[in-house]
Order: sequence, then structure tokens, then C-alpha cells
Amino acid sequence: MIRNPDFYALQDMALMIEKGLRSVLILTAAFMMVLPSAVAGQGVTGSGIVTGSGIVTGDDADSVRCPEMISIYRSALAQGDTGAALGSWREALAGCPDYSEEIYTDGETLCRQMFDITGSREYIDSIMMILTQRSYYFGNRAASELHKTDLLMELAGDDPDYLGLCYNILIEGAESFPDHLECSHFVRLATVAASLYAMGIIDSGEMGQAFITSIGTVDHRIESGVVNCSNEEDLLNMETFYRTSGAMTCEGLETIYSGKVDRNFRDGAFLGKVYDMLNEAGCSSSGLYYNVAVKMFANDRSVENALRLAELNIARNDGDRATSYFTEAYNRDTSRVSRSAVLNRIAIADLAQGRRQEARNRAEHAWQLDNSNTRALMILAECYAGAELGSSFDNHTAYWVAVDYLESAVKADPSLRQEAEPKFRAWSQLFPTKEECFYRRILDEGAVFNVGGWINEVTRVRFRKE
Repeated sequence: MIRNPDFYALQDMALMIEKGLRSVLILTAAFMMVLPSAVAGQGVTGSGIVTGSGIVTGDDADSVRCPEMISIYRSALAQGDTGAALGSWREALAGCPDYSEEIYTDGETLCRQMFDITGSREYIDSIMMILTQRSYYFGNRAASELHKTDLLMELAGDDPDYLGLCYNILIEGAESFPDHLECSHFVRLATVAASLYAMGIIDSGEMGQAFITSIGTVDHRIESGVVNCSNEEDLLNMETFYRTSGAMTCEGLETIYSGKVDRNFRDGAFLGKVYDMLNEAGCSSSGLYYNVAVKMFANDRSVENALRLAELNIARNDGDRATSYFTEAYNRDTSRVSRSAVLNRIAIADLAQGRRQEARNRAEHAWQLDNSNTRALMILAECYAGAELGSSFDNHTAYWVAVDYLESAVKADPSLRQEAEPKFRAWSQLFPTKEECFYRRILDEGAVFNVGGWINEVTRVRFRKE
């Protein structure tokens, strides 16, 4: 589940947020310097001598001295003296850093106990250093880094610096050792990115990239049947957040889904989901959108799917394919109502390309097939509004006819009034003026007038209101 930080907690963290991730970048280096220096008066030389202690630590001595040092802090720990145990453990770590991994697991346990007792976050820092140094000497860096993220999420809560460190570790892991990350780690990456975005530490682009990585990986692993990856509810939650966060982009959707669309072209529900997401992101001109439309038509040769492809091909300047799909749509359902609706779409496409006469003819045919199709009347009004018939006066008379069709549409379907009102106001201001009419011996409003040219409609005179 995507977890958003509490609003009031964010206010309390305002000063810390200002530091952003800059402080995170120095944490690990600081840990490496702080802990060894905590061993008072001690340091390890290149020859294996612990300075200030007088103890020789060559390979032969290590086999005796290091077990003794481990025994000392374990004895203190067994007696319940965690503080003394921690001090002795630090000496063991300084003197025997490469002797046994048990020193590091014991150190993590001790620091965890001290954190539970004190709540001091310096012990979180110490655990981070322990895990870094452990992987330096004993390898298996991926496991240590991912273990850090477990601890940071468990112990540090919504602290911005520790969330930033967790985020950086997961981002690096996704790039450097992705096969070591389980699906739960990618879900965590998305969760942490969402929290950092809510805090204003990363921007929507960076958060979106984290979601692209997480959704794409988890989706692919679930599809591939990867063991221990059945996070379908988490996947749905990530997709939902991505869709509603404002970070969803056409490029991101291409990255996540382009390959899966080709593989799962028979999955109608999946294609429908991707189609909806592309629409939400405004990606109707993308290659993926067209590819999804083709797959949807292949699965279901419906009127709507054919019309969609026809309109997309008009946008792609492929008239031949557009005509083919429009014809397919028109012939798919021979009912008058269906064909009337198809002709509406063809008329709109013609009008968008400036073919007013062709659009008029389609809309008239649509109205003849179904006189409840008031959308056809609205299209006819659009065909006439702005028609060029010759002189300025002639062009203005076209608006009389356009308003006639608007009135007819609203009379037949009052629900269209809200859509029509702005057009009434705008187009009535483009009627011929009283002066223009006077010079043509048109003196009275309401007089019958024949608008010529390709419109060839009878209307009535109305003067522009000035």
C-alpha cells in the first residue's frame, strides 16, 4: 500500500526537509569515520598492529586474540550489561575487522538493543556502518544493502534523511543488482518515492521514474510467474497511485506496457486498462495508443473500434485507411440508428479537415436516417458557421442558417441548450449589420431571405445587435 506521511508530521520536519538529500549523501561516509574512532586511543596500522594497545595482531595472534575479544563482549552481554558489551565489541571490531562475520551480526544486535533502550538514532547510523563494513570485508553487498532498507523502514519511520538514504539504496540496487531485489523491494521503492514526493524532496519526474521501474518490474515478474512475486494487490495500488499522482506520462506508459501489449494482444481487459491510462495521460497521438487501438479492433471488430481507428488514421494523414475503417464501421451495423451515429463521426472528421460541404452532406444523411439524432443538427450548424460564400455580407448571412440549426437542435433536445448558448451569443454578433442590410434593400427583421452558394437555405433576416 502506498503510505503518505501525516500532514502534521511533515510540518514538524520542515527544517529537516530543507536539507534534502544532501545530508543523505554524506551519511555513509560519516558512519565509516565515526565508529572506528569511538575506540578510544586505538587505530589499526597497515601491518596489523593495534596502536595504543601493545597487542600484536598478525595472522597467528588473531587466532588467539580475536576469540578472546569476542568472548569478552559476549560475556558482558550474557550478564545483561549491554553498555559494557558495546564498548568491548567496538574494541573487537577495531582489532579484528576481518576475523569473523559474527562480529558484525553481534554488533547489529547490540546496536539494535541500545536503540530499543534509548531511541537514539545514532544507533541506526551505527548499524548502517556495520553493514557497510561487513560487506567490505565479507562481500554479499546486495544482501547487506537491502537489509539496510528493511531496518530503515522499521526503525526510522518518516524521517526525511533516512527515507532519502533508503530511496538511494533501492535506486542503486534497481540499477546495479536488480536480480537481488524481490518484488517487495520494488513496491518499497515506489512507496518511499511517493513519501519523498509528498515531502517536496523529489519532483514528480523522479517519482514517476521510480514508479515506472517498480510497476514495470513487478508486472513483468508476475506475468512470468517468478517465485515469491504475487504482489497483484500492490501492483494495482502502484498503478492507481501512478494514474492519480500527476506523474503519469506517455513515455512512462510506453516503457511499462509497449512490450506487454504485443505479448498479450488477446487480453481485452488489459488492453482496455492501458487504453484508459493513455487517454488519462493525453497520449492519443502516441504510437502505443495506435497499437492498442489496432489490437482492440482485432479482438472486437465493433463499430466503435473501427471508428476509433478511422479517426486516428485521419490524424496520421492516412486517408485511405481512414476511409477503409469508416466503411467498415458503416457496414458493421446496418441499423438506421447505428449508421446515423457513424455518419456523425465521419461528418466531424470532414469538418475538422475543412471539408464543410462533405460534412454537411454526411450530417444531413445522418438526420434523415434518424431524426432523433440531434447531434447531426449541431454538426450542421457548425458546418454553416464560418462558411465562406463570397462577400463579407454573404459570409455573415451564413450565421443566420447556423443559428437556425442550433435552435432546431435545442428545440428537439433541450439538454443541448447549455452547449448551444455560447454559440448563440457568439454567432449572433456575426449577423449582418442593419447598415449592411439597408444597402441591399433589406429593411425589416424577419423577412425571408435565401442564403446562396453551396448552403442554399431559406432563412429569416436578423440584424446584429450593436
